[in-house]
Amino acid sequence: MALTVGNLYKESEKYKMKLLAGDGGMANLVSWIHIVETVDGAGFLHGNEIVITEGTICRTEEDLMKYMEEVYIRKASAVIINTGMFIMEIPSTVILFCNEKKLPLFTVPWEIPLVDLTTDFCKRIVEHVARQDSIATTFKNLIFHVGDEHMLVNQMERYGYMHDSTMAIVCISLEGEWESSEVSDESRKIKYIAEHSAKRTKDQYISFEYQDKRIVVLFDYSDAEVEAYTDTLFKTLSANRLVPYIYIGVGDNMRGLEAQDNNFMRAFVACRIGIKRNEHVLSYKELGLYKLLVNVKNNEVLYEMYQSTLGKLEEHDRENGTKYRHFLDAYIECDGNTGKVSEALYIHRNTVNNYIKKVEEILGIDIMSWENRALLYTSYCIRNIL
Repeated sequence: MALTVGNLYKESEKYKMKLLAGDGGMANLVSWIHIVETVDGAGFLHGNEIVITEGTICRTEEDLMKYMEEVYIRKASAVIINTGMFIMEIPSTVILFCNEKKLPLFTVPWEIPLVDLTTDFCKRIVEHVARQDSIATTFKNLIFHVGDEHMLVNQMERYGYMHDSTMAIVCISLEGEWESSEVSDESRKIKYIAEHSAKRTKDQYISFEYQDKRIVVLFDYSDAEVEAYTDTLFKTLSANRLVPYIYIGVGDNMRGLEAQDNNFMRAFVACRIGIKRNEHVLSYKELGLYKLLVNVKNNEVLYEMYQSTLGKLEEHDRENGTKYRHFLDAYIECDGNTGKVSEALYIHRNTVNNYIKKVEEILGIDIMSWENRALLYTSYCIRNIL
C-alpha cells in the first residue's frame, strides 16, 4: 500500500499541523521529507517529497509564490510552512495557487520543534519503504520460484495481499540513447507516474525494478480498469515527453498468486516485442504465436529448436565474419518480399537471391517451403523471448 500525504497527516495531531489548501492532493505519494529554504534549493528535489520551509529567505508574497511554483514544478507532494517567526500569515495568492494545483499546503506553529516532526516522518517513511521492499521481494521470490511457494503465499497474505486476488502485471521499459544521469532521472519519473496512476484507482499494488524495467502489479482491477490504467499511464508519460522512448507490455488479468510467474513472463515478453515492433503499448492478448511460446514450460525445447535453425547461422557468422542471420531477420521482417529486403538492407535484388541460396545451403532447407518458413519464423520469435 502506498504512503500518502493523507496517511502522514492523519497521525500528526501533536504537531498542530493545519491544512490550508490543496486537499485534492492528499493522495499524493511520499518518498521523503526535505527542508528547502530557497528557490534554487528546490532544484535538487527528485519528486514525491514533502517540503518544509521556515521562510527565512522567501518572506515576501512574491518570493513565496516563486518558491511554491518551483516546488510544484519539481513535483513536491506537499509543503509545510513553519509560521510565527519569519512568515506570520500565508498570502491568499499562495492558497489559491495550491488549491488550483492540488498541492497540499500545511502550517506548523513556530513553537513546534521541526526536528521532532522531521524525525518522526522520516522514521515512518523508512519503515514504509522497508515494508514495500519486503513485499516486492516476497512477490519476486514467488514468481521466480525462490523458496517454498506455500510459505511465500502465506507471507503475502500477512502483508494483506490475498492469494485468490486477480492480478494484472504491467512492464514498462525506457529505451533510447541516454546519459547515465538522464536514465536515472527518467526512471524516477516513470516510478512516480506509474505508482501515482495506480494509486488513483486502488490502494493495493506492487512496484519494483527488474532488468531496467519498471514492473507494476495491479490487484483486483477489472479488465476495464487495467485498460484505463495503461491508457492514463501512456498519456501521462507522453505529456512528460518520455515518448517515443517508453514501451508498455501488459499481461493478463489472472487470479491467484501461484499463477503470476506465467503472467509476469507474458507482460515482460509483450514489452520486449513492443520494442521490437515499435508498438508503445502491447498486450499479451495481441501477441499471436508468441502466446504459445511464452507458455512452453521447458525452455530447453525452445533453445534446441532455435539452435537447429538460426543458431546455425549465428555459428557460421561467428566463424566466417558474415551476417547471414542479420539478413534472415530482415527477410522474415519483410515477409519474404525480396523487393522490401533489398530496400531495407540497401542491396541489389540479385544479392538478396544469392543470400537466400547461401542461407539455404548453410541450413540445408528450402526456404520457399511453408513448413520451413514456419520453423524459421518460430525460431525468430524464440530468440525474442529467451
